[in-house]
Amino acid sequence: MKIVSKFIFFSLSLLLASTTAHAETRYISDHLIVTVRSGKGNEFKILETLPTATQVQIVEEDKSYVKVITPKGTEGYIRRHYVSKALPKQIQIEQLDKKIVGLQQQLQSQKQETKSNQGELLTHQKASSELSTQLNQTQQQLDEVNVKYQTLLGKSENVLNLSTENDQLAEENNLLNSELLVLREENQNFHRSNMIQWFLAGGGVFLGGWLIGKVSRKKQRRF
Repeated sequence: MKIVSKFIFFSLSLLLASTTAHAETRYISDHLIVTVRSGKGNEFKILETLPTATQVQIVEEDKSYVKVITPKGTEGYIRRHYVSKALPKQIQIEQLDKKIVGLQQQLQSQKQETKSNQGELLTHQKASSELSTQLNQTQQQLDEVNVKYQTLLGKSENVLNLSTENDQLAEENNLLNSELLVLREENQNFHRSNMIQWFLAGGGVFLGGWLIGKVSRKKQRRF
């Protein structure tokens, strides 16, 4: 029995290890907010909302959806076009900001060393010039990325509004379908009720006619 338990534990460990090994890291692309749902479709429950640049683990995917594990451990589904392997613009901006800070610190350090050591003035001036050039280039890259990021934010806001309107229309459509089913059922019940009333009315007319005829015959016999 102990051997069987050990074998089962070992098999489960291998299975979990293989699942973790195949999980792929991706990022929430440049949108405002992305919803994680319990199933593939807007009709499923929202489990969590993820902002731009959130890192998620891809468990499985198809043409339209990916199953992810969020940083909180939530497992759910996201539309495939909301995730990307590329670093989001927000992370790129943060990295460029850190690079600029580092270059500025290096530049400041070079300037201080230049002041303290006149003998190496020319060498330090050359290094400072190179650092200044790198700083300017990095600043230009940061400006370009910022422009692209702001453009993407504007587009993603429109996408989010369209998605919200689509969800509302889907809910209204479901409500109208439910009301239509109720009306159909009431209509069928109304038809059944009318048929029964007409049947009873016809039976009453027939019975009344039969009684009138019978009474008439009795009167004729008396006379």
